[in-house]
Amino acid sequence: MALVQVRNSFPQGRARQYSLEKPFWWPTTAPVPPSYVYISKEHNVLGGFAFIGEGIPVATGAAFTSKYKREVLGEKDCDEVTVAFFGDGTCNNGQFYECLNMAALWKLPIVFVVENNLWAIGMSHLRSTSDPQIWKKGPAFGMPGVHVDGMDVLKVREVAKEAIGRARRGEGPTLVECETYRFRGHSLADPDELRDPAEKAHYATRDPITALKKYILENNLATEAELKTIEKKIDEVVEESVEFADESPVPSRSQLLENVFADPKGFGIGADGRYRCEDPKFTQGTAHV
Repeated sequence: MALVQVRNSFPQGRARQYSLEKPFWWPTTAPVPPSYVYISKEHNVLGGFAFIGEGIPVATGAAFTSKYKREVLGEKDCDEVTVAFFGDGTCNNGQFYECLNMAALWKLPIVFVVENNLWAIGMSHLRSTSDPQIWKKGPAFGMPGVHVDGMDVLKVREVAKEAIGRARRGEGPTLVECETYRFRGHSLADPDELRDPAEKAHYATRDPITALKKYILENNLATEAELKTIEKKIDEVVEESVEFADESPVPSRSQLLENVFADPKGFGIGADGRYRCEDPKFTQGTAHV
């Protein structure tokens, strides 16, 4: 949701609604899956995925679409670049390597961004991979691999601009490893007892938001008062969003299969609450994208 907010994909009111409504949201109006499965075809947001690594092939396909439009269909103004975000744990999955190979082979306009926070839930990155330097996997497939301090907002921006520029120039994909850290457990259900307190204390001193705020003030890009106004506005958006979610009704069970099948006839939860299903033809069995 942070990515969507940063990209200004929706007016704030609608963004709040879609991110927290009931409290789930699906591609159109059916609020069924978890809020991280946020999709907006209109704004080129392909969403999150419940299983790690599943978004990488989707992103690779989107990048292929851009290249196909430009080189085969002759849409010369099509300069879209796809950016895929995933964590360090995902880099041990097969889809990651398959898509690196395909993207490099076809010089697809895509940037693979690894948010390496050193822990995949409770598994230390150092214990789960033969070579902890993920960025090195890029050159192995014939694409640039870049390691950047993920706690430095401006350095990440610089690397991102270069990678996106390469993709737009037709030079192919880039693998970017952003080494960062999460300050809490994997979720509210994670007591975060596996990580060394000294390690957490070390990274706590390198908070990227605090560092960026210091840079902004020292370079007279904004005043303390202006930053406080921004923080106040953010707090208001969050509180209004939570209030909206709390006041929204629970979705109907009949919406469970909306936007799953291209032809919904014969599928779904009936008025009697029972699941109904008819064997579809192959072309009816998948949703239109």
